Amino acid sequence: MTGTSKTEGRKLHVLLIYRVLIPSIRLCGHCQLEWLAEQGKLEYRAVQELALSVGDMNWADVVLLGRLDSWYENRVTEMLHSAGKYLIYILDDDLPNITPDASSAAYFGQEKIRGNVLRMLGWSNALISPSPRLLEKYAADGKRPIQLEEPAIDPVEYTPRRSEGPVRIGFAGSIDRPQDIDRILGQALTAIHEKYGDRVAFEFFGAIPSVAEKLGARCIPYTESYDGYRQTLNALQWDIGLAPMPDTPFHACKHYNKFSEYAAAGIVGVFSEVYPYTRIKAFGECAVFCDNTPQSWTRAIEGLIEDPDRRERYRERAIQCAREALSVPRSAAQLAACLPEPVALKPAREIRHPGLGWMKAWNMQQRLSTKIQGYGVKGAIGAVWRKVRGS
Repeated sequence: MTGTSKTEGRKLHVLLIYRVLIPSIRLCGHCQLEWLAEQGKLEYRAVQELALSVGDMNWADVVLLGRLDSWYENRVTEMLHSAGKYLIYILDDDLPNITPDASSAAYFGQEKIRGNVLRMLGWSNALISPSPRLLEKYAADGKRPIQLEEPAIDPVEYTPRRSEGPVRIGFAGSIDRPQDIDRILGQALTAIHEKYGDRVAFEFFGAIPSVAEKLGARCIPYTESYDGYRQTLNALQWDIGLAPMPDTPFHACKHYNKFSEYAAAGIVGVFSEVYPYTRIKAFGECAVFCDNTPQSWTRAIEGLIEDPDRRERYRERAIQCAREALSVPRSAAQLAACLPEPVALKPAREIRHPGLGWMKAWNMQQRLSTKIQGYGVKGAIGAVWRKVRGS
């Protein structure tokens, strides 16, 4: 049976299915679609997976799959695919090949989770990613690649900053980054601390490395709220933001979101000279790059400490980039250009599935079982609680 409404003459209906609206989904689809809907370009619904209804699925012309990976999400995707819906998978990490030292490796490293992700990728008509390398790797067999730059949210206005007081140096990031900081930056930050003393002040927001105590650093707990995270980062008024990145195939598939965040907060970033951070060079002189050696990181940070005029020039350029090249309207226009027109879509069959309720219940049992296998009982309960609290 074909869909009950004609597509000609009406706006495109876009549905996002997500489990938790984590930053990568918010920045790689959600905020752009919200903006397009506000401008009257399309109609948009973002629905949490357990609140999803058959009505939502039949309403949609295009369905975005926000990093989905579970048995239930796989079954829903199969239903949508069988009905002829246009499916777009959001992928900002190489989830099927996650590195063993990632905090989520115990979960995504399980073969059944990896299989779910790959099947949903296979059923999708298109793939959205900020990473050119992920698109090269997974947007095959006629799948449309949609490269979407993650925007800078609520960038600050540029105002000159006084050079009085200590130079404030910080790192902001998720709780799985401490070992990167210790391994790549530990020696360099220790050398900076020993040389400059109270002329510099260190802060860590989210990730708390072991070197923090030696540096006398202020440590700020991570927040699950992205709005709260951005507000806190903007208020810290750092002069220098640190962005170490290991040089591995997995990390090369990531995005330079650290630049977007630091630039939006008016912070000059120092970045590992590895892909994807080398892509930032296309924006001009608004960041500093260095090899992943203690000597190179020390020289790069010292150069900014000693040259406040250079810091100020880079700050102004970074904020300008955040407000213009990485704006939400510009990113939304990128996405809009890649979405199909309603009249170009084949009529979808009506979805009828009275068993969606029991599928959701079974999904909760399966998810807890999967987390126990990956994290153990205590870790699984904690992970579920964080997801519930975050939703």
